[in-house]
Amino acid sequence: MKISLRYPALSILFFALICGRSYGQNTRSFLSVTAGYSLPVGELAREKLDDPFSGLAGSGYFGQANFDFRLSRGFGLRASGSMNLNTTISQPIVDKANDYAEVLNETFLWDAKVSKWKFNALMIGPAFYLNMGRAQIEVHGQVGKIWADSPSVNLVGISEAGGEPITVDLKPASTSALGLSGGASLRFPIVGNLFFQLSGDVIGGQAELKDVTIRAVRGSFEFAEPISEKRFVGVVNVGAGLGIAF
Repeated sequence: MKISLRYPALSILFFALICGRSYGQNTRSFLSVTAGYSLPVGELAREKLDDPFSGLAGSGYFGQANFDFRLSRGFGLRASGSMNLNTTISQPIVDKANDYAEVLNETFLWDAKVSKWKFNALMIGPAFYLNMGRAQIEVHGQVGKIWADSPSVNLVGISEAGGEPITVDLKPASTSALGLSGGASLRFPIVGNLFFQLSGDVIGGQAELKDVTIRAVRGSFEFAEPISEKRFVGVVNVGAGLGIAF
């Protein structure tokens, strides 16, 4: 009886080893990091009348970490975390400040100090793989959460007619929302399980900046304009990095 049980047990063990080896060859995890150039998209990227946030975001850079878990040779799940830091274009606030200056019937020369836009995201979703030897094309769509921090803008205006300067301030604000992303990557083997990766992603969502105020002050003159609207906040990230398959 012991001999008759030994052979089925060895057969099952052998079959499990073969399947495990086959699964490891055709499905493997992939961890990568990328960095590169970032551009804003949506309402923050284009100028729009009566919206001081439109056209306020400029180009910048990003860093991103990704983890792929392959469920089959051509399909898997991908989780990503990214951080963006983009420049701020002060001209939309300068234009708004000039509107305020019209009330005073004066012309001002402006000195601007700005901080940067911050945009972070955590995403997860399906990924599809096209294998070309050891090189690979990966395409993904994801859903998750985005966080955006608007910049601070401080303007000091000097009147051409003289007198006290005027200050116009936009205070920073934070928001979060449901986000979507889509993109692709191209992976080339370097040595062993180390890969070079080129990637591109579009990430964004409909976010609301609440209780944001533009405030203008000159002596006893003070004017405040609250802003609380929903707008599409997003970025296009294009970069390169390294990945390791395991």
